[in-house]
Amino acid sequence: MNELQALASALEIEKAELRFYIQMATKAKNEKAKNMFLFLAREEAEHWDIFEENLIRKVAETGEIPAAIREIVEELTPKYEGTLSEIKAVELGMQQEKATWEFYEKAAEEAEDKKVRELFRRLAKIEEAHYELLKAQYDSVMKTGIWMDYQDFSLEVD
Repeated sequence: MNELQALASALEIEKAELRFYIQMATKAKNEKAKNMFLFLAREEAEHWDIFEENLIRKVAETGEIPAAIREIVEELTPKYEGTLSEIKAVELGMQQEKATWEFYEKAAEEAEDKKVRELFRRLAKIEEAHYELLKAQYDSVMKTGIWMDYQDFSLEVD
């Protein structure tokens, strides 16, 4: 996979995650769960913009128009059937964020362009922070039955 394919795939993955979190927010009954899913949707929308901007830059530099790698996008698209409980949505979100951050780490390792490499490294850290947010939320609900306010959790990355 070259870095153009990785960027094109990341753009599609972020779009799928954005769609997933919006769907989960619209179905959430708990207000704090809904707010967390909306927060994550906004984050994924920002990532989509970042990847789109960088893909356009690379296409302009190379003159190549890449295709996303269908197998990777399919593998990293959240999948579920029927209705998900809020806690099942958090579990699926955790799986999704972990798989995405691992893909971004691999893409960073393989990228030749320094800007692309740093982009994937930075976004991998953010996806890992999303995983940690979801995990903290999961642990809180499972242990206490109480949803945290997502703002109680820092997503700052170094």
